[in-house]
Amino acid sequence: AVEIPRSDDGHYYVTLTIAGQPLTFMADTGASGVVLSKADARRLNIDPESLVYAGESSTANGIVRTARVRLDSVTLGPFADESLGAFVNDGDMDGSLLGMDYLGRFAIEIADDRMILRR
Repeated sequence: AVEIPRSDDGHYYVTLTIAGQPLTFMADTGASGVVLSKADARRLNIDPESLVYAGESSTANGIVRTARVRLDSVTLGPFADESLGAFVNDGDMDGSLLGMDYLGRFAIEIADDRMILRR
């Protein structure tokens, strides 16, 4: 299991290692997919300007264009996955979101200001 403490802002932040690069996501059980900000995409050597933004996503800030990407070698604590589908958001984002495409691989428990992910 991996235990994630609740942040002072009320959210849960999870650091994944993707292709050897640590990247922090806000856990978002209301999001379907894993969504990278442009800045985080660049940290993973993905050039947002070279992507094809063929998809659309409805967000709290309206409709945004998205581009599909594949993330290799994704690790959270003792859990490793070879591949994870994700989207790069063409809009402005403060950080990346870890949605149910990834969180759904775990049993999720929220109790005592902790999110516990188990496989």
